[in-house]
Amino acid sequence: MKAFFTNPLIVKEMRERFRTKKSFWIVALYLFVMGAVLLGFMYISQLDRAILPGENRELFVMTAVLQYGMICFIAPALSAGAISGERERQTLHVLLTTQLSPLTIIASKLITSLAFVFLLVLASLPIYSFVLLYGGVSPLQLIKLVLFFVSNIIFFGSLGLFCSTWIKRTGVSTITAYGIAFFFVVGTGLLLFFCGTLLRELHPDQFAGSVWELASLQWLAVTNPAIVLFDILGENIISAFTLSLSPWLIFFCMYGLLSLVLIIWSAYLLTPNRRSRRYWKQG
Repeated sequence: MKAFFTNPLIVKEMRERFRTKKSFWIVALYLFVMGAVLLGFMYISQLDRAILPGENRELFVMTAVLQYGMICFIAPALSAGAISGERERQTLHVLLTTQLSPLTIIASKLITSLAFVFLLVLASLPIYSFVLLYGGVSPLQLIKLVLFFVSNIIFFGSLGLFCSTWIKRTGVSTITAYGIAFFFVVGTGLLLFFCGTLLRELHPDQFAGSVWELASLQWLAVTNPAIVLFDILGENIISAFTLSLSPWLIFFCMYGLLSLVLIIWSAYLLTPNRRSRRYWKQG
């Protein structure tokens, strides 16, 4: 473990990513936007009435949704050029000749790409103190929310890294990563809506008692990050049925498994022996 976290690739990437003025300004701008929106909403809310203890769920929901939107926007972009950028700079072959294995290279790139996103999440946690100050939010909800953010960051980072390994151009890999992430965040929700509407039209009388159809819709619902996020926040955005499963736990395990598959697949695509065998077969 010590040798892994002190390998030269991680040390080099960490120094290049964190020892710049650009990183400082990004963190400052991120916290400024989060704090300005939260304080502005609090100021507007107290114009009509005073904010009473236990009545600030809107602040918690708005802050969590805003932060999740910024995570969806930042995480895929930071890792989508990790391998393709090395290929464009013609340094990938040099990196593959080192003693680092392809899996170690992929894991190192993922850690260095997502370390900055984790820094943004940790730096924004004190902002939630404004929400906890008025009550109405349990510490367990905050812990679930942090785990939800962590699972999404790792998944989006693994997705961007896979696209970067699979596609040679950074621009194309970034667009592909955003497209797949859009399907998971928005597309699964639209698919759930269309499937629920179709089943209601086909079985208007037996829909409520259909165990198989309801279970299928619930499993489709727990794959949608937006539904899981609002369930953690205590908001039910699905009026047709109530989730009987534990959505955040299933979501955490499912997306963790998907992230592991993407990391292993990326390491397989990066393996030089596999690429050389394919080259000789084509020749």
